[in-house]
Amino acid sequence: MRGLDWKLLRSVAALSLPTAVVCALSVYFFVDRVPEIEKAERNRVRSEYREVAQELRQNPDDGRYMREESLPEVWKGSSAGKMAPGRWGYVPIWPKGFAWVWYDGGKGVAYTQTPLVRERDYRTMFLSFGSLFLIVLVGMTVVGIRYFVDYVRARDDFLAATAHDLTTPLVGMRMSIGRCDADAKALNERLVRIVENIKDFMRLGGRRRDPQLSAFDVMRAYDEAYALFRDDYRDLFGGNDVPVEAEGELPNVLADETMTVQMMWNLLGNDLKYAAPYGPVRVRFFAEGRFVKAEFIDEGQGMTPRQMRRAFDRYYRAKTVLESGKGGFGIGLCTSREFARAMGGDLAVRANSPRGCVFTLSLPVAPASAGRG
Repeated sequence: MRGLDWKLLRSVAALSLPTAVVCALSVYFFVDRVPEIEKAERNRVRSEYREVAQELRQNPDDGRYMREESLPEVWKGSSAGKMAPGRWGYVPIWPKGFAWVWYDGGKGVAYTQTPLVRERDYRTMFLSFGSLFLIVLVGMTVVGIRYFVDYVRARDDFLAATAHDLTTPLVGMRMSIGRCDADAKALNERLVRIVENIKDFMRLGGRRRDPQLSAFDVMRAYDEAYALFRDDYRDLFGGNDVPVEAEGELPNVLADETMTVQMMWNLLGNDLKYAAPYGPVRVRFFAEGRFVKAEFIDEGQGMTPRQMRRAFDRYYRAKTVLESGKGGFGIGLCTSREFARAMGGDLAVRANSPRGCVFTLSLPVAPASAGRG
């Protein structure tokens, strides 16, 4: 389904959740609470008529009398209960707006006419106003979801069109530059990778291309990615490269080499843009269990726990990043983690001490029979 993926569906479900909760609470209220409210209302009406019957019991001369055998059948059926030493009842006459209240003390039936006590129909009131409220709420939710989906689709369409329009001139530039200008070639390659980032990211919402797994040396992928940023890092760190630490002889990884280069390119670019201006950056490689891990460690501004939880969400950019005015779509980390998980690995982030972040890329170790790349 074009333009929709699981993350978008989860967002739509989150938008629908308040309405679903309100609907569930409304059903519960109608089934569980409304009968109690109706019972309390009936008791209120009954107590008001009972007060009239009590007055008849105490002052029978205030009413009119009839013999018990003359009590109308409809009155007999309206007995509301006992009242020592007799019984009483009431008969509402709705069209005329009054009620007959009677008391039978065993020596005759005293009865009187009293104004009708209006019983509120809470069930109808709830059904009418509750249904109207739910219709409005559901309508607003549907409109909100429709607007959200259209907005996401428009944004995706814009990114897809931008990536498509940039591909042709960039490829032409790459062919024209050739080997004449290494700096221009590196810049062009970085632009091409940005466009590829966008294209791969857009595919995450539809059909993701399958990783082409092979055994290779992860350090070779890192060197290829770092080559595109080497001059920028040297400018920041007085001509020095980013320190790289490799613990022991690393086994080959079983992954897609092109995707791996792109993931490391994203992580290096992320450090260069947001962390390197504030402090040192280093990279550490080591084997742990059945994974080779690459840690990209910085001492930048870092992220709050909430920002770390959302770091891999599509289009997410922290407030501090937005305020800094630095460019980006918020898709590099999302794309990288999707690639890592598609190859059986992962990408995670944690806080560095005393400040900064550590991004850890995990890739599965290739079988020993695969040899070194």
